[in-house]
Amino acid sequence: MKIKVLAYSICIFVITLLQSTIIDYIKIMNVKPNLLLAFIVVVAILRGNVEGTVIGFICGLCHDVISGKMIGVFALLGLYIGLLIGSVNKRLYRENVLIAVFFTFVYEYVFYFFNLFLRGKGDLIFPLKNVILPEAVYNSVLSILIFIIMIKLHYTFEEASRTSRKY
Repeated sequence: MKIKVLAYSICIFVITLLQSTIIDYIKIMNVKPNLLLAFIVVVAILRGNVEGTVIGFICGLCHDVISGKMIGVFALLGLYIGLLIGSVNKRLYRENVLIAVFFTFVYEYVFYFFNLFLRGKGDLIFPLKNVILPEAVYNSVLSILIFIIMIKLHYTFEEASRTSRKY
């Protein structure tokens, strides 16, 4: 359990650091990816709704801090995304990377439509074509890399839980 908390803390710290520094320089079509959202999706798929919810809340708080807007909006949204995807993961084959790509793509739309709804923006065509679609594709591609890293951690956590069981 301690190693899992430490590993997730390091991952969240590194992803938040990348999100706030280096990602600004690797924009494609003037859009930068949301690595924290991709991380929430991948963890929720692999580890379930409890870990997905907790990771979603913590990643959302980190997103709130680096975005500089109201604290708690992205935390609540990340919590719900982790809960929804984590509750579906028992019915899916978790180790399939296409599931992570699909859910990252879909929840990128949910994330930004909710974000636009909170801001009260009425125009949906311009953000859909110029921001949401390129960022959803960008995040979906980067979720493959995050998935590869997290699947290795997933197997490590599973092996550690199997060896630590006392019958």
